Amino acid sequence: MTATAEARTTDPTPRLASFTATGRSTGSLSTAVAARQFGFVVAEPPSLGGTDEGANPIEYVLGALNGCVTVVVETVAAELGIAVDGVTTEATGTLDIRGFAGTADVSPHFQTLTLTVTLTTSVPEAELGELKAQVLRRCPLFNLIRDAGVPIDETWTVQQR
Repeated sequence: MTATAEARTTDPTPRLASFTATGRSTGSLSTAVAARQFGFVVAEPPSLGGTDEGANPIEYVLGALNGCVTVVVETVAAELGIAVDGVTTEATGTLDIRGFAGTADVSPHFQTLTLTVTLTTSVPEAELGELKAQVLRRCPLFNLIRDAGVPIDETWTVQQR
C-alpha cells in the first residue's frame, strides 16, 4: 500500500460534506426536484397511476448507483495509475411492490440488486483486484444499499482495448 493510500485509510479527522435536494409535488404522483443548479422530475409510470414525466424514484436510485460506481472507478483508477478508457454499468433492482401497496408485511425496499460493471482497459483482468476492491469499499451508494441488507450480485467484465 502506498503512503498516500495509507493516509486515506487511517485519516482520523472527519471531513463531512452535505448535499441537499428539494422536492415539490406537481400532482399526479410527480415531483419537481432541484439539486444545486439542476432540476429533474421524478414520476411514476401510468401503470402505477402516474404521468410518466420522468423516471420513478427506484429508477433514479439505480441510475445514481451507476453514476456513483462510475465516478469511484475513475477516481480509484487514476489513484492507482490504471488507464481505463471506458466504464459502463447496469443496475437492476427487484422489489416486492406489496410492501409499497401495504398489502403484505414485506419491506418496500429492494429485495435484490444486480450490478454489472464493464471496464475497457489494456490492463489484464487479473491485475484489477485492488481497483475492484477499493471501488466496492469506497462507493457511497453501493455501501448504502449493501448496508441496508440488500443482497448485491455484482459482476465485473473487462473488455481489452
